[in-house]
Amino acid sequence: MSLIRSPARAREAVDTLLMRGGTFLTRSWRERAGGPLRPYASLVLMGSRNRRLVAGWIVTLAGLALSTAVLLPFRSDITVATAALVLVVPVALGVAVGGFPAVPFGVAAGFLTFDFVFIPPYSTFYVTEWEDWVSLVVYAIVGCTVGVVVAQLGRAQREAEARRAEAQLLWAERAQLVEESNRVQLLEEVDRLRAALIGSVSHDLRTPLASIKASISDLADPGLRLSDDDRATLLRTTEEETDRLTRLVTNLLDMSRIQAGALVPHRSATPLDELIGAVAGRLGPMLATHRLSVEVPDGLPLADVDYLLVEQVLSNLLENAARYTPPGTAVTVGAVAVAGGREVEVAVVDHGPGVAEAERERIFDQFYRLRAEGRGPVGTGMGLAIVKGIVEAHGGRIWVEATPGGGATFTLRLPVAPESTLPDDADALAAPTAPVARPATA
Repeated sequence: MSLIRSPARAREAVDTLLMRGGTFLTRSWRERAGGPLRPYASLVLMGSRNRRLVAGWIVTLAGLALSTAVLLPFRSDITVATAALVLVVPVALGVAVGGFPAVPFGVAAGFLTFDFVFIPPYSTFYVTEWEDWVSLVVYAIVGCTVGVVVAQLGRAQREAEARRAEAQLLWAERAQLVEESNRVQLLEEVDRLRAALIGSVSHDLRTPLASIKASISDLADPGLRLSDDDRATLLRTTEEETDRLTRLVTNLLDMSRIQAGALVPHRSATPLDELIGAVAGRLGPMLATHRLSVEVPDGLPLADVDYLLVEQVLSNLLENAARYTPPGTAVTVGAVAVAGGREVEVAVVDHGPGVAEAERERIFDQFYRLRAEGRGPVGTGMGLAIVKGIVEAHGGRIWVEATPGGGATFTLRLPVAPESTLPDDADALAAPTAPVARPATA
């Protein structure tokens, strides 16, 4: 049985089934509190039973006439029982069309035809032998029994079809309700994300804009005498806040690309030691109050990644480390070859408050922000969502776990470039004692 998904088509199918054979049935409807219109289980018989009954009579008479015409030439060669069995068939056909009310007419018409044509003396209704009376009575009993059985089967079939059609209608309405519910949930999720976006971005937009506005106003004020150091400070503030705005806009654009599935990495064989060193050097001023170190072993295989995208991944992770960890704590960026595979593992290790186990999955959700120690939520909540999107676009994965002694360790795995080969002693490179510390430049 194929399901009808459209409620309109389901109702049309119900009407078609209920009107089959000239019987018209109609559904009753009522309004439920706060819900859609639903059909009653009961179906009310309404009209045109007479047309169906007349159709059954016509089928019975036509069948008797045809059977008589076929058997009449062989009347002397067949038994009375054979003629009786053949004449039961038109009765069954008439009842199948006309329903239970056609049973009396069909049995009476068959009885009279049987007596008039096949019971001697022929062409009369006079019966002389008691065996013929027995044949007529048996015919009447068999005809009534067959008619009642056929009528009950027809009614059961029509009721089953009606119930099946109603079930299809209910299923279609249920599917429509589920679709509407999913649409409502989607709209609620969009509203939630929009509210989260406005709440998280508005502060980060206002703060740098206010700083840039104040700095430029001071520089442009002809009545304000500024020393060279003051001017340099204001210009540096303007530059830093402009970079902050640039990062925010870049994150927004990257988030939209990830959501649209338009983020396509331009892969190339990339030396991770150079990439990590470049990021550490660029973010040195931000991490000036932390002890930043880079640990990358010699002979690390080249990674098959997009240089700029992975650079952004490491930048976001290091910015989070600077934002959430106390001054004076150590931040380490390391990379090792994964033994027995074609991947490189990069880890950013800090010794801050860490990430609670219950939040380690949610931390990569859009606009989810952790609370910094002693402060409210920090940042826009887009950085780690972008990091996860970029890493997964490379076919890799990222996770966070606790750092021994306290803190958080963000680990990501990236594919090795096809032309790059692992060193012979890959197990040694994967060991924790292998990396060589490299101080980052400020």
